[in-house]
Amino acid sequence: MNEMILRRHFSAYGEVKHVVVYAKKSIAFVTFVDPSKAQISLQQQHIILGRKVEVRPAKPKVEIGKRKIFVGGLPRSITDEEFKGYFEKFGSIVDAVVIHDKETKRSRGFGFVTYEAEESANLVLRTNFHLLNNKRVEVKKVTPRKEMVPTGFGFPPYYYDPYYQTYFYVFWVPIPGFY
Repeated sequence: MNEMILRRHFSAYGEVKHVVVYAKKSIAFVTFVDPSKAQISLQQQHIILGRKVEVRPAKPKVEIGKRKIFVGGLPRSITDEEFKGYFEKFGSIVDAVVIHDKETKRSRGFGFVTYEAEESANLVLRTNFHLLNNKRVEVKKVTPRKEMVPTGFGFPPYYYDPYYQTYFYVFWVPIPGFY
């Protein structure tokens, strides 16, 4: 699947402004000149090159890096509600998540909090350490992966992967030998 094929297919719904294909991730982003045309196309079933493709709205590009914090050293027994409850006192939260091991379901000892306002994140970051469930936890600004140096301590680097400001994207399965 390539730009030309996608442009031709989606032009039936309205003028297409941009088509970007990411073969390695098996996704494509299509931008319409008129956003209402994207909404119309979202209500249709799409078959391209004989394959049904999933079409969903893309998340708008939002710079959350300045509103998101890393919290390390969490007690293993902390619940998501306790975690969110503590950090809510600094401002309105968009998302708060404690990272768990996929197999054991136990906390991995760190999490992330995303605030609605940058000021709330800055308020938390004024103090490097907080007391949460009688344990000292460290807070830091989230660092993009490309700026991180591997620590070797078992903590995976965290990064902010910005979404492209388009109206929807297409998932597709690469067809061997088509390229």
